[in-house]
Amino acid sequence: MRDYIRAHKIFTPGPVIVAVSGGTDSTALLLILAELADELGIVIHVAHFDHRTRPKESAEDADFVAKLANRIGAPIRVGRADKPTKTEDAARTARYDFLRRAANEIGATAIATGHTRDDQAETVLLHLTRGSGLAGLAGMRPLREGIARPLLAIGREDTVAVCRASRIRPRTDPTNRSLRFARNRVRHEVLPKLAKINPRATEAIARFAEAAAELQIEDDLDIANALAHARDKDAIVIAALAPAVRGRALALAWREATGSVLGARQRTALEDLSATEDGSSSLDLPGGRAIREYGLLRIVGDRPVEKSDPAIPMELGREIIWNGWRLMLGGPATPNGAHEAEVPKKLLRKLLVRQRHDGDRMTGRPRKKLQDLFTDAKIPASQRSRWPVIASEDGVWWVPGLTEPPKEAGGTRLAVAAPAHFGKELWPTRVRQVASKVDSVGTRPRKGPSN
Repeated sequence: MRDYIRAHKIFTPGPVIVAVSGGTDSTALLLILAELADELGIVIHVAHFDHRTRPKESAEDADFVAKLANRIGAPIRVGRADKPTKTEDAARTARYDFLRRAANEIGATAIATGHTRDDQAETVLLHLTRGSGLAGLAGMRPLREGIARPLLAIGREDTVAVCRASRIRPRTDPTNRSLRFARNRVRHEVLPKLAKINPRATEAIARFAEAAAELQIEDDLDIANALAHARDKDAIVIAALAPAVRGRALALAWREATGSVLGARQRTALEDLSATEDGSSSLDLPGGRAIREYGLLRIVGDRPVEKSDPAIPMELGREIIWNGWRLMLGGPATPNGAHEAEVPKKLLRKLLVRQRHDGDRMTGRPRKKLQDLFTDAKIPASQRSRWPVIASEDGVWWVPGLTEPPKEAGGTRLAVAAPAHFGKELWPTRVRQVASKVDSVGTRPRKGPSN
């Protein structure tokens, strides 16, 4: 295992969190790392998490791990779920949240877990059964995103031998025998049958995972480059991804944004979402939501929608900052790239800037709905609540960038400048074309995007 750690550069000197449940594999992990700690330059901190699924045994498990930590002279941190975890995914999420918090608190260089070669084989078979691509067949990696798995070099029979040699009887979790869990069915039913075909089937599957990982690394580099060229701030420009790589690139983007690996059916659903640039649509998948707004795709987690600033009345000579937009009524100069309108005297004390409302219509002829304006201009739905609407009690007077300002001779100038993050991709095609033509002759467009 020493050679495996060195070959994969699993540890760097410094504090390391070692996750210990008290079972055979994690106990062996702690004992082995304690032996190698000085050689590797690591300082061990033990972490134990109680999922609250076995109330009677939980205290005994924690006491057992505390004695192990005391035996090797390592400090221990114990975490506890807020409520009993009911699924494997929920348990894993709660456990890793605790481990990452503990790692952050001590500045750990890695979190070591007791996944063995047998766990690797089970993982690959589960991924294969669920229709995983190359990434899933690569299984778990020796070191990824701060999670270190040095025991991938050995099997479960080896961890049993380590504990036996140390005269330690690890704790047993009866849920590991329950066949209602898919992993347990693979462990107790599938792998034993494969072992009748090849007694070293587990090692063969683990070698397959290593080979798949090498191919995946090369593939990831190519796909990552394609994805990087298609990114525009927090969005992905769908047209910039060639159809041949689009599915894999979106799956990689999903994994980077959410930490979840999509199955074949989920990857197909994500690719189908990006097959058109018409309108807006969204899709919920494990770890988050994909939102397509015309030709842009965003991957977001479960976070509240960003709210708009409240309505603000216009005042002569006062600059207003509204959702990042700069508005000035009667200012001495017009910001570069701003939109301009002439406000008639009768409206000087009546206008305000606000977000759009359901049923909004323009006051002029034709009295077009704002919903139709935003849709025709292909403004992403996520930006519409933060787009300025200049209105009075009578209705909407002007929407900068989307409508022509009313013609009023001798009126007071109103200038509206967009935030820097409103790139050209958020502006109507017709406006972009006008801006491009005017920019080419070196003059400021009356109606174009400000960058």
